[in-house]
Amino acid sequence: MVIGDVIEDIIVIAGAQRQENTDNQSQISATPGGSGANFAVWLASLGVSTELTARVNSSDLSRLATYFNSVGVAPNLQADSDLPTGRIVVLVEGNSRTFFTDRGANQNLEIQDLNMSGFDVLYISGYSVISMGIEKTQRLIDIASRAGALVAVDPGSTSFISKFGVENFLAAIAGSDILFPNQEECELLSQGRDLSKDFSEVIVTRGESGAEALGVMSIPSEKVSVVDPTGAGDAFAAKYLAMRLAGDSISDSLIAANRFAAAAVTKAGGQP
Repeated sequence: MVIGDVIEDIIVIAGAQRQENTDNQSQISATPGGSGANFAVWLASLGVSTELTARVNSSDLSRLATYFNSVGVAPNLQADSDLPTGRIVVLVEGNSRTFFTDRGANQNLEIQDLNMSGFDVLYISGYSVISMGIEKTQRLIDIASRAGALVAVDPGSTSFISKFGVENFLAAIAGSDILFPNQEECELLSQGRDLSKDFSEVIVTRGESGAEALGVMSIPSEKVSVVDPTGAGDAFAAKYLAMRLAGDSISDSLIAANRFAAAAVTKAGGQP
């Protein structure tokens, strides 16, 4: 069960160093995206039965439900009559990305009673944590835990977490089992604390510096030609969780996820 954002991605891959106040040659593509949606599609591509709970504008509901069904994700989409489906412009310059985000309908995500019967994992995007707040997120984690499911969280965004408050964010996700921060998110959340004492598994992606399971092992990055790093972290988390669900060790799952994410950055877009 995935709870997270659905976003329409506009990906701009810069052709050269940016020049202000004039034309810049680039490659531009429009693709389905959003951290929660990306993760769900990657996970489904690995043969894991996956359901996505998200919120979109009512005018896009049918189209997006059809899309998710076509890629093997069961869509549990809420219709929003006021806000548009989320949109983001991703500016890719080499290995660096700049995001211009309008979360739109994602901000109004409503989770009442969550039926976790038959699910092994509840995966929550940090963006949704910030929308739901501490009390609602804690209720979801409690429901999942009582159902015997693992809870995994992707922090999502250092700027959003900083605005929400680091202590508030950590209070909201307390009781989760697996945390998937990137290096910047790990540094932000770990100020004055050892995250490996708060979560059973803290799996950190470090881009060109590889990946680490805190307290277990670090591995270097794979050498590939990077086209677009969008969605690499989502691909990494999906492969890692798929392998852990299959009974593989933390070390083997980390190595395989690192290779899987490396392959994901060799093409444009955040989904397979």
